[in-house]
Amino acid sequence: MSREKIINQSKKAFVDALFCLLERESFENITIKQLTLESGYSRRTYYRYFSSKSAILDEMLFQYLNSYHDYLLKLTFVPEDIPNLFIHFLWPHRQRFRLLAKRNLLIPLLTRHITTIVNMLLTINVPWRQKESSNKLQYYYTITYSVGGFYILLDTIFKESLPQNPQQISDSLTEGLKEITIQINN
Repeated sequence: MSREKIINQSKKAFVDALFCLLERESFENITIKQLTLESGYSRRTYYRYFSSKSAILDEMLFQYLNSYHDYLLKLTFVPEDIPNLFIHFLWPHRQRFRLLAKRNLLIPLLTRHITTIVNMLLTINVPWRQKESSNKLQYYYTITYSVGGFYILLDTIFKESLPQNPQQISDSLTEGLKEITIQINN
């Protein structure tokens, strides 16, 4: 097995261990000893990859962010597709996001990394940002504003009872955004 695979396997074990422990107790009460026992890895391995329990959450977020980036690179889409793409991408991971929201960890995690998230989204080439004269600061602010709204939406959805399928969320969000656009244009 390659060194990179071993490192990723170790990190994944700590992420999985943290979420398993979060099912039973608060983030603050989880100890390094519990994480090492649950993961099956040593304290030394833990400290090789993580400086804190929050760093484990950061690792999970970066894994999802890289996957989302790769997912978007393969697609051609228009702005109206964004809520649907986002919700459908997150749906398989909804239990983890729900647990983070219920433990009041989701908003702090996402907020801590908003600059990274926005900069990643700005690397996705989309037709509406291709003009040479496009205002990069305008897009940075708009995406930051939008991402912040998605944070609140996710936190709200995951703290309440989840809809049966992701389409219910994306349809409601898309229809609401269309209605706002119509009202603005009038």
